[in-house]
Amino acid sequence: MKSRWFVKIAAIVCAVCLALGVMSQTVFTRADAIDETAYVAEQPEATFVVLGEASPAPTAADNRMSVPLYVMGEQAGVCAVIDGEPYMGVADFCQALGLDAQIVDNGMGVSLAMDKLMLLAQTDQNYLMCNGRYLYLEHGVRLVDGAVALPMEQLVRCMGLTAYWDRAKWTIDLDSVDVDPIAEGTAYYNEADVYWLSRLIFAMAADEPMDAKIAVGDVCVNRLGDERFAGQSNIYEVVFAKNQFEVVTTGMIYVEPDEASVIAAKLALEGYDLTNGAAYVAQNDMGAGFEQVASVGDLQFYSADA
Repeated sequence: MKSRWFVKIAAIVCAVCLALGVMSQTVFTRADAIDETAYVAEQPEATFVVLGEASPAPTAADNRMSVPLYVMGEQAGVCAVIDGEPYMGVADFCQALGLDAQIVDNGMGVSLAMDKLMLLAQTDQNYLMCNGRYLYLEHGVRLVDGAVALPMEQLVRCMGLTAYWDRAKWTIDLDSVDVDPIAEGTAYYNEADVYWLSRLIFAMAADEPMDAKIAVGDVCVNRLGDERFAGQSNIYEVVFAKNQFEVVTTGMIYVEPDEASVIAAKLALEGYDLTNGAAYVAQNDMGAGFEQVASVGDLQFYSADA
């Protein structure tokens, strides 16, 4: 006999408190939201263009661990290069561009507020929140000279700028200081997609690290537009496709997700794929006919043989 668990967990609305190192997100709890609109991945609002060859990259022998930042042809600052990626302190970035912004940085987290833009990030998280959008940081939030630093790629995306990182000339150039902030999360995310994807993530990966939660969401997103899953044009249709996810049969899909699962769903919907295109997830070997393409946390991710 099939059973369903209907668990009501009170939604917790947390205020942002950088002194305590907390970044919050209200959990979406509407139970009747099913939008039949097909999911379409949107392109980033801004561009971070990498020019030149990857080599010379910063290595111990090369010893180039910083790169100058030019704004409209004039040097305006210096970016640290961390794990091969340019980073800059949030306050230094705003100063280099001459932006009028309110910034609070306590060494554990940073908040930035300016016209039509609100950014929050913490050193213990691998994402930032900007205007209600969640952007993945492969190398996390870092500290540079005691200040919270973020990847240049995501800083320029949040502010709607275009930057060119020339790895041959070893420079980063911004062609404008006209800020056009990233679209609001309320306009970007489909509520029903977040609703069902976050529930699937919570049901399948409640005790997994954030990357594994995102990866579970990636499996659903990867199925959209895949001819092997014809007829599945939105997250609801993917989740409830016949005999695909056991948590639907057990009723766990109806359990209200925690905040981390909601954030993971939004990160997956932003297009960050941590699974190498996987369309299946399991805790064990799926056997013949499937190729393991990623392992994240305690979960294994697979693609089917053609």
